[in-house]
Amino acid sequence: MVKWQHPISRCLQAAFLFGLGIGNAQAIVNIENLRAQPTRLGWSGNTDVSLEWRSGNSDRQNVRLGARLDWFDGEDNFFTVLSYDYGESLGETNTDNMVVHSRYIDAHTRVFATEYFAQVEQNEFRRLESRSLLGGGLRYSIENDEKDIKNAFAAGLFYSMERINPTASDVQRDEDGIYGNFYWVFNYKINERSSLVNTLYYQPALSGVSGFRALDLFAFNVQIDGRLSLRVSATVEHDSEPPEGVEDTDIAVLTGLSYEF
Repeated sequence: MVKWQHPISRCLQAAFLFGLGIGNAQAIVNIENLRAQPTRLGWSGNTDVSLEWRSGNSDRQNVRLGARLDWFDGEDNFFTVLSYDYGESLGETNTDNMVVHSRYIDAHTRVFATEYFAQVEQNEFRRLESRSLLGGGLRYSIENDEKDIKNAFAAGLFYSMERINPTASDVQRDEDGIYGNFYWVFNYKINERSSLVNTLYYQPALSGVSGFRALDLFAFNVQIDGRLSLRVSATVEHDSEPPEGVEDTDIAVLTGLSYEF
């Protein structure tokens, strides 16, 4: 018999903590896809959920919860986003990660802004007990005359504090250091009901640690009605120097629904 109580209850707990703005973060979240420029002054946001259930020859359950909360005053923007993934296969947990990211965008002109951000995350299956980071940078945005194609380029730094879980042959250790943070965002509005966003990150270690991280985050959205959308997302995450016993590249593809409020 398939038991849904455990993963669903954990997602509800995560949503509750997000709503209160407390708790330790515990995965990569597509910030650009969840940070679309708000059109309403004050507070707004959206949520999205993806579920997978299989039984018979394959006994597997997976759930992903995403949420964004925005504040916009007509120029500057603050937002917090959350992503939580949990999965089981044959009664064994095979996915358990969460990330919370907050960012403030100080717009100096229509195309130029300064960003400040903080993030906490956890990923049991990458031996990441916790990662906390704090940083900032500069962002330059451009768009075509029809405003259906937008590009953004950013450069900055962040300080990262990581705690790596031990294995039988390795001890628990801390990895603290400074990373560069460079990214390119491509946003294409296909028509009034569909759009796609791709974000490519490169994060080289600069001090205290070595190696680099590279991320590619893709999302395709189709609006079903005024507030509900179908979303297909793909994530490729690469770490040039992962902990012992951890693969250097993770790939994930998900389909789900998004609701704007």
